[in-house]
Amino acid sequence: MNRSAWKNRILGLLVILCISLAGCGNPPQSEGGTGKEGGGSDAKYRIGVAAQGLSHEFIKALVEAMQDKAKELNVELLVMDSQDKIETQLSQVDNLVTQKVDAVILNTVDFVGLGPAVDQVKGAGIPLVEVITFTKNENYDVFVGTDPKQSGIFMGEMLAEVLGGKGNVALLQGQIGHSAEITRGQGLQEALFDKYPDIKLITQQTANWNRDEAMRITEDWLQRFPEIDAIAAQNDEMAMGALQAVEAAGKDIVVMGIDGIPDALKAVKEGRLAATVLDNVTAEGKRAVEVAVGLIKGEKFEKKELIDYVPVTAKNVDEYLK
Repeated sequence: MNRSAWKNRILGLLVILCISLAGCGNPPQSEGGTGKEGGGSDAKYRIGVAAQGLSHEFIKALVEAMQDKAKELNVELLVMDSQDKIETQLSQVDNLVTQKVDAVILNTVDFVGLGPAVDQVKGAGIPLVEVITFTKNENYDVFVGTDPKQSGIFMGEMLAEVLGGKGNVALLQGQIGHSAEITRGQGLQEALFDKYPDIKLITQQTANWNRDEAMRITEDWLQRFPEIDAIAAQNDEMAMGALQAVEAAGKDIVVMGIDGIPDALKAVKEGRLAATVLDNVTAEGKRAVEVAVGLIKGEKFEKKELIDYVPVTAKNVDEYLK
């Protein structure tokens, strides 16, 4: 055999060897790969998370809890910040479906507006968990969270007690159309204004869950409504903004919030914030990931996995301060 023939034979053998080796000529699998093809014990799932807005301390804590559980379960989370925008979240869900993630966890921006995203995920055959907030479209697999109406009821009951069944209340609302804004408002209405005719709602306005916006609105209210006795905020970020304005003005006004973020718990301990209603975001975040993994594996769950709120006052705040 001449030199040219030997050369061609060796090249042919090298090509065959290369083809037979697993992965030869292919790029390395990214961290986002599922690793499921080999069926090994180190299988990793990719779960997409569309979060309402990471500028909120509460949502940030939710995502951190999910990340902790994902690390424990050897799961990769693809976290997207929707920045409180419906259009952004719709686009992000579309992106996750295109990436063919193994499951989607949706912390929805809007009760109605994200309905098409729910159908898109389920139409692609992808398990869908909604956490903390939910959509009117109930085509999702499981909702993990609380009954937001319960938090409004607890706030109403505590306000009625502090006010002695009489007074003027201003309401700081969350983002209009958000499931928590709607249901927390319903709970407060039923437990406070419907039950106590001498407690009046004198004004209400959305501060979009934002601390700075709530502070500016409260500053305006203090000028326009000097008769305010209490400010009910649908989350603690807004409650802390209102409290800052009230304290700066030297007013004696009751302020309450919902969520139990660290700032609020500290303020309750110091006697500055009258109360808050604790939403156990850590438990909810971790459970959302557990349920998503279970759904991927074909496990069955109840349609709603609910965790109770806890009213927090000076009497029990030490139990929840870290």
